[in-house]
Amino acid sequence: MDKSKRLSYIDMAKGIAIILVVAGHSTLMGKGPLTFITSFHMPLFFIISGLLFYYKNTKSEDFKSFARKRFFGMMVPYISFSVIYLILYYLQLKSSELITPEYIHDAYLQTFSLYGISVLWFLPAIFFGEIIFYFLIKKLPVKIAAPIIIVCAFIPTFLKGRLDVLIPDTVTTDGLRFLRLFLVFLLRLPGAVTFLGIGYALGVIKEKSRPIKPVLEVLIAVLLIGTDASLAFLNGGVDMHYVSYNNPFLFYIAATSASLGILLICKHLPNIRPLSFFGKNSLIVMLTHLDCLMVISGLSFAWWMDSFISFAKYYMYILNFTLFMVITETALIFLINYCLFFLIGKKKPVKDP
Repeated sequence: MDKSKRLSYIDMAKGIAIILVVAGHSTLMGKGPLTFITSFHMPLFFIISGLLFYYKNTKSEDFKSFARKRFFGMMVPYISFSVIYLILYYLQLKSSELITPEYIHDAYLQTFSLYGISVLWFLPAIFFGEIIFYFLIKKLPVKIAAPIIIVCAFIPTFLKGRLDVLIPDTVTTDGLRFLRLFLVFLLRLPGAVTFLGIGYALGVIKEKSRPIKPVLEVLIAVLLIGTDASLAFLNGGVDMHYVSYNNPFLFYIAATSASLGILLICKHLPNIRPLSFFGKNSLIVMLTHLDCLMVISGLSFAWWMDSFISFAKYYMYILNFTLFMVITETALIFLINYCLFFLIGKKKPVKDP
């Protein structure tokens, strides 16, 4: 398979993942569907990063060049959107009951501890996770790196319960609160490294395995997604943000099954340009859809439109929300790529967003 085709299906897989992230934050989904999609939508991003590590032979890069690119691509957006979120919180201080001075104060602690405000948790997790993973695969032989990555899979679950006892989430002093937030950030990294390793391993296996007939590969993909659904409901709701994995065996198997299934299906689809578009720009959608008030505005718009509609209200509500999100996020993607590109660590406008 040629490189352009491979990147096309990866973009579509990222498009599916970010759509599910937005859907999960929209409150339109019931508990069952939410349990299913949260079992894999964030792990899929990490697995794709690991897959690209292999396809692009990232371990051969000079560390300084590697770290610089990752810093601009991940930590610059983290810094710039932390500032944007804080400004938005101050603007909402008098108009929203949810935003209080204490809430803003805690947002500062989340920012400086690298815990991350809201969806921004993802950026330090993947940045430092990739740094660790880079050294593991570059400096160590596979027979040593692989067991370390396997051990990493179980560290978060083992330590998170102990952290909750020693420094509970209810602590009020700034020092202990900052320490807890920082330690939660650190506990995200082993999971990130594990999923990066899974993605990398999938790349190695795919490269060395014999071709499989497309029909059979799609059937395997459907079975893998079905496996995830079964295991997800067995394991219950999970959340990488809060390092809540329940049974780590079920969590990693379920997330890997669904992620691989989606990648295999996307591999055999024609290039669906809207899906690829949102996949290529999934970072911008991730950064803007929630705390920049796009989701709540979309829900408000759908509610307002509902007053004019007398048929299929539920489906029209979802349709109006979807149209609002597609239009506003597309506008934001072009605005940021062409005019505010520095917010996402770019030095010049992105001419092919």
